[in-house]
Amino acid sequence: MQPEIIAHHHPATGTVTYLVIDPATLLCAIVDPVLDFDPETQATDTRFIDAIIAQIRERDMGPTWILETGLHATHLSAAGHLKYETGASVCIGAAVIESLKRLAPAMGEHGVDLEGWDFDKLAQDGEVLPMGALEITAHAVSGRLPGAVAYQIGDILFTGDVVLAPELGTGRADLPGADLQALFADARKFLSLPDDTQLLAGWQSREGAGTTTVAQQRAENVQLRDGVDLPTFVAARQAADAVLPPLPYPAQALRVAIRSGKLPPEGEGGLRFPPTDISSF
Repeated sequence: MQPEIIAHHHPATGTVTYLVIDPATLLCAIVDPVLDFDPETQATDTRFIDAIIAQIRERDMGPTWILETGLHATHLSAAGHLKYETGASVCIGAAVIESLKRLAPAMGEHGVDLEGWDFDKLAQDGEVLPMGALEITAHAVSGRLPGAVAYQIGDILFTGDVVLAPELGTGRADLPGADLQALFADARKFLSLPDDTQLLAGWQSREGAGTTTVAQQRAENVQLRDGVDLPTFVAARQAADAVLPPLPYPAQALRVAIRSGKLPPEGEGGLRFPPTDISSF
C-alpha cells in the first residue's frame, strides 16, 4: 500500500516537512517538522507546524512518528512542540549518541541526555518501524553528523539533504559532520535503488521541486549523475559550497536539535542562544 504524502514547504528555510498518512488506518508520521525562528529577536513561533497539526486533527489522524532525518543545522526542529501536542514518538538514527557526546560539551550545553533518552526511538540501520499497514525502514547516513538517517516506505525514500533536486546535487558539505567521501557513498547507495523509486528531498529551493525518481537523478543530477566519480563529485561539491552564503543560525538550530526539538533554557540576560562559533565542530 502506498502512503498519502502532503509536502509543506517552509519558505524561510527551504525545508520541507512531510505529512505521511496510512490511508487504511489514518495513522500518520511527520518528517522533519520546522519551528519558525527570528534570529534577530530569538523569538520562536509555531504557526507553521500548528497548521500541520490542524490538518491532522481535521481528518482525525493518529500521529505515530516524528521522523528526524538528522540533527539539523539549517532550521530549528519543532519535534518538541509536535510531540507535546500530538503524543507522537520522536525517531532519529541510533548513532546520534556520538553526536550528542561531542556537541553538547563543545557548546557548553547542560541538561542534554548524552545517551539519547530525549529521543523516543534510536533507529538502527535497516530497522523497520511499523505504522498501521505501512512499514518505515530506516537507512543510516554516514556523510552527515552521526544520527542522520533516511526513511523508506515501499518505493518512496525521504532522503533528508543527501540527494536534492538534480540542479542542486546534494546538500551542502560545509556543515559539522560532513564527510564528502561518505556523502558520495550514501548518495550512490540511494541511486542504486530501482529506477522508479521516488526520492523526496528534505530541502528545496522552491515549492514543488523536491520530488524526483532514481532514474531522473541518475540522468540529470549535476553532481551525482551516472559517470561522475568521487574526485569529480568532491570538486563540484566544494565549488558549490564556496559560493553559498553562510547559514543564518546553525548553532541555534543544533542547540534545539540535540534536545530532541525542545528549546534550551534561558541563560543570563534571558538569552536561550548565546553566540557560538561552530566552525571547529
